[in-house]
Amino acid sequence: MKQFEYLDHTADIIVKGSGDTLAEAFAAVGEGMIALMTHDAPVARAKSKAVAVDAIDRESLLVTFLSQLLLVFEVERFVPGEITVEFSSGTSLTAQLVGELFDRDRHGQGIPVKGVSYHLLEIHDATDGHPCWVQVLLDI
Repeated sequence: MKQFEYLDHTADIIVKGSGDTLAEAFAAVGEGMIALMTHDAPVARAKSKAVAVDAIDRESLLVTFLSQLLLVFEVERFVPGEITVEFSSGTSLTAQLVGELFDRDRHGQGIPVKGVSYHLLEIHDATDGHPCWVQVLLDI
């Protein structure tokens, strides 16, 4: 089961996502970033959008994926309420985003995210009954 949480940081925000699989952990941290920018407002499942991302390694894949989500939110004004990730290799993924267009009255003004950082980035596979988890620092 995927879930996310926010961790303390002096100037920015760390989002930690976990799940039974690495795909769920990536999706959870993406949902955490979107929730931060919308005050975790309810999102209608009205439209879907696919996003494909390639990178040179898993760390770059996570940063590129979240940067693409940020682009979709900022430029296309699309708010994903549900994210499903599928890896096609260790360094490429496709994400299904289900949500709606941003509406300031419904989604409010959350905390703006300026970018996704490699600083403090961690990716952990499942071990000894513990779920997969990833964490990333968001520049706010």
